[in-house]
Amino acid sequence: MQSKLVGFLRGRYAQGIFWNALGTLFAQGSTFLTAVLLARLLGKEVFGELGMIQSTLLTLASIAQVSTGLTATKYVAEFRDTDKARAGRVLGLCSILTLVTGVVATVLLLISAPWLAEHMLAAPHLAVSLAISAAFVLFSVMNGYQIGALAGLESFKSISVYGALLGAAHLALCGLGAMLWGLHGALGGMAMSALLRWGVYGLVLHREINKQCITIQRKEGLKERDVLRRFALPAALSGLTTMPAVWLGNAFLVQQPNGYAEMGVYSAAINLRTIVLFFPVLLNGVAVALINSHKGQENKSSFKAAFFLNLRLTTAAALAGAILMWSFGEGALKVFGSNFAGSNAAGIILFMSISVVFEAIGIAIYQLIQSHEKMWLSFFAIALPRDVLIVVSAYFLTQHYGGVGLAVAFALGCLLALMTKIGLSYKLNLYGRV
Repeated sequence: MQSKLVGFLRGRYAQGIFWNALGTLFAQGSTFLTAVLLARLLGKEVFGELGMIQSTLLTLASIAQVSTGLTATKYVAEFRDTDKARAGRVLGLCSILTLVTGVVATVLLLISAPWLAEHMLAAPHLAVSLAISAAFVLFSVMNGYQIGALAGLESFKSISVYGALLGAAHLALCGLGAMLWGLHGALGGMAMSALLRWGVYGLVLHREINKQCITIQRKEGLKERDVLRRFALPAALSGLTTMPAVWLGNAFLVQQPNGYAEMGVYSAAINLRTIVLFFPVLLNGVAVALINSHKGQENKSSFKAAFFLNLRLTTAAALAGAILMWSFGEGALKVFGSNFAGSNAAGIILFMSISVVFEAIGIAIYQLIQSHEKMWLSFFAIALPRDVLIVVSAYFLTQHYGGVGLAVAFALGCLLALMTKIGLSYKLNLYGRV
């Protein structure tokens, strides 16, 4: 019986992984190719400016999204078979919330762009660039819950097929914009790509929920406001500290002598790190839907089997990826330009490789914490200590070691988070109950 269960899980898991892998391959592949193209078109220093602006945009989008993507994935996966009306109400709540927070974040960025550019980025000329790219925040926030909902529906094939097309469009829009108008053109291309992604995935979500007889209930969505208190709000607070911590670390780096050139190398290395995290992230993108689905059905044996299968595969993928990055990463930086590989590149690659292992295993273990809705505990015990450590470490280490210091600070934060997740999961026996 146990062998049949594991076989069934592996089949369902493999199907999700195949489509998720295909979609992620095109999405991350297009992102990586876009980064390489823009680095060659813009040069190391301007590419560093682009990296800092992207960090700013992603920070705002992450905060404004208030974890509606993860919320949609969890509750749609948990209730799509047992309570379709509730799944529809959660989707309605997420859609309204992201519209409001997306508009607010976009307006705040437009208003604060001159101050941010002068006082935080030490580059007043980037104020116009921030304003041009503000639309990226709005459409990224509103699209976040749509992707989460599709994952909760296990509609990985739809995510994959349309993701490939949208990835190609992203590369074309950003590349053409950079060739015609430099940095401003690249940022305009990013904003147009975000708009296109939001529109296409909106249509795809509408089609997929109709197939499963689920209706987005915006008027009834407020009945699920307890979901905000119990899950979305504490998860959002984690984002409220996580992305700003990363952004502050980047800001500390660009304020150092030759800071934007260092940021250019660091941004290139981040793109390599994203490629290495490809398999761990896609494995967990599938696992979050499966694990929460089994929890909703109160199937303890399937819940445990899915969790440990994902943990083993994630650990193996992370170790293999980290070894490859450490071995070939410095040479791979030359793809961005011959001047991207320098004396500090080896150190950045080494500590980023180490952080990949810590982060990937932590993501797999975190499945237990989010599935049991321990989000307030997650914020205070995991996210907050980790992010404080990253900021404090980055402040001191970037002054002496530049980009290498920032990579060390991030690795330390990932290690602390991993140790805390392991301790909490063991102490609360989260893997032994549903």
